[in-house]
Amino acid sequence: MGGGSWDTSAYASSASSRKAAGIDDFDYDVKVQSGRASGIHASLDPTTVAGPTSPLAGQNVRESRDSDEHPDSVPIAVFFDVTGSMGGIPRILQTKLSSLMDVIIAKAQLKDPQVLVGAIGDATCDRYPFQVGQFESDNRFDDALRSIILEGGGGGQIKESYALAYRFAAYHTVSDAWEKRGKKGYFFTMGDEMPWPKVSADDVRRIFGVEAEADETVEELIAKVQEKWEVFHLFAMDGGYPDLTEIQDRWRKLLGERFVKVEDSSLVCEIIAGLIYMLETAHDVDTVVGDMGLKGSAGASVKNALVPVSKGRVPSHVAKGNLPKVRGKGAGGVSRI
Repeated sequence: MGGGSWDTSAYASSASSRKAAGIDDFDYDVKVQSGRASGIHASLDPTTVAGPTSPLAGQNVRESRDSDEHPDSVPIAVFFDVTGSMGGIPRILQTKLSSLMDVIIAKAQLKDPQVLVGAIGDATCDRYPFQVGQFESDNRFDDALRSIILEGGGGGQIKESYALAYRFAAYHTVSDAWEKRGKKGYFFTMGDEMPWPKVSADDVRRIFGVEAEADETVEELIAKVQEKWEVFHLFAMDGGYPDLTEIQDRWRKLLGERFVKVEDSSLVCEIIAGLIYMLETAHDVDTVVGDMGLKGSAGASVKNALVPVSKGRVPSHVAKGNLPKVRGKGAGGVSRI
């Protein structure tokens, strides 16, 4: 995975072709809902293991790797709650991918972004509680996004399985950006509820197809993820629970200023792009919003989302995690400080 490059023209042409042919952008979801297909799409199966050409062959891991074509890869992972009122958010993202990628590449100057998308449900009751693609440099991540099942389930307890995404990031991702350069990737979840307090060993076995030693709390998982990722949760203020302080307080306790309030979910691409742009360049919020060409209510909404992060940020190119350290003579590889 990770070959090729993002092509906005090809993205627009593909969308036009589907529209002309009467094919839904989320055609696989339509097929599942109508009974013409079943099960998580093969490209999003969380039990998938690395292929035979990988140094991690047979392991349940997604890899963001450098190549001659992309020597400075940076992983970006975006996970959406697809339960209840949040089920339409991937459709919003899909229609605005050019806005996301053009800003990341042209403004934030990430020449080699590798994007992974996924979907979060409720492990206590949903048929498809976790779907996850691969890190892609080209338009294939659009294909993966459009293959998500928009289940629209959830259990009604104002809790969803966001911690599965943190489990994935903590134990099932590898990036050359971190291993070679000590540079963190960008990890986003988006939803309107709070996380279940833990991921059980049974959840890991059932969903990822691997064994876990014990249950893991969301606090433990987030702490581990933050070692190699810039972690954000985007809270949909136009979702089902905009005024329930219990949810917001929980996320603030977990993530501090990285809990980002999204007033208008139709601007999710702009907010993600703005956050990456701001951390990569250390530009102030007004500069970021202005450079993205955002004005009026859209500009105000994106600015409101970015301001709390701007007050506590350190540019991500100054890695905050532990850097690789060369082992002693004859040891080979790297160790952690």
